[in-house]
Amino acid sequence: MEYAGLFGLFVVALLGSFGHCIGMCGGIVLAYSGKLTNNGITSKGTLALYHILYSLGRVTTYVILGAIVGVLGSMFSFNATLRGILFLIAGVAMILAGLSLFGKMRFLTKLEHSLQNSKWYQKSFQTALNLRTPQSIYLLGLLNGLLPCGFVYAFLFSAAGSANVINAMLVMLVFGIATTFPLFLFGILANTLFYKSNFRKILMNLAAIAIVIFGGLMVQKGIKFLQNPNMGHKMHMSMLVLEDSKPIKSIENLGDS
Repeated sequence: MEYAGLFGLFVVALLGSFGHCIGMCGGIVLAYSGKLTNNGITSKGTLALYHILYSLGRVTTYVILGAIVGVLGSMFSFNATLRGILFLIAGVAMILAGLSLFGKMRFLTKLEHSLQNSKWYQKSFQTALNLRTPQSIYLLGLLNGLLPCGFVYAFLFSAAGSANVINAMLVMLVFGIATTFPLFLFGILANTLFYKSNFRKILMNLAAIAIVIFGGLMVQKGIKFLQNPNMGHKMHMSMLVLEDSKPIKSIENLGDS
């Protein structure tokens, strides 16, 4: 995946996380921060370590989810028509997701399920929230990553559209890292500007607009694949040619030396 695309996704995730993630997951951060204080953990360095472990848990879950959708998307990678359809579906889904985050429709709400209401999830979450060991807060982050979240879904659509396992994992890794900064700062500086609803609403709207734009670009790419059915075959053949040319080049270099 191009670096510019990943950087764009990073900016979108960063903006949106100040608006959406703090509103949705800020309560969890406040809950475990209070629990840490009650357990006698007051050192700033130790608290920072716990916040990092929590974020690592979230990022781990996101990367695993990225790998799953990447495997599904990779099934379309060598057929231009199928890949074009995948881009169209992912693009339209991202546009709908962006409009949902903008508050214009309930597309993402209908996708969200009741995982957090299941008994095993609630029991595991409460056990992790006891924070008896550093591993427990990592587990808390892992479980938090599984919470139904429209913002996560929007990026999973983008990851699936990459039609490549590594690229899909990169998309979700970038998403996880970008959303780490606001939650980490919020945990350290709770009840600051980050907690103001108006401030978060502005950033959420900016992120929603950017997601709609990314969705439109994916739709455009899908149309190109559908208009040129040989595109996928040409891309695959060019990769094979590049791979086959590497050993030949190395032999020629040996001969020259």
